Amino acid sequence: MERMAFVLGIKPEALPEYKRLHRETWPEVIEIISAANIRNYSIFLKEPENLLFAYWEYHGTDFAADQAKLAKEPRMQDW
Repeated sequence: MERMAFVLGIKPEALPEYKRLHRETWPEVIEIISAANIRNYSIFLKEPENLLFAYWEYHGTDFAADQAKLAKEPRMQDW
């Protein structure tokens, strides 16, 4: 298992849509993320700085390949 994280700044005008999407995360999206060997995915938003911090545990052997699969998933693209 490998622990991974990233930090991202969010534009103030994008915050309402970001919050809506994450409040109403589709169950299929969660299943797809899990199928990509990602567990314990947590996202934190620090306001008023609008900094997002995401953390997860990767349980696979080829992160790049799993991320490529995620990128190709139609439901991920829709969401």
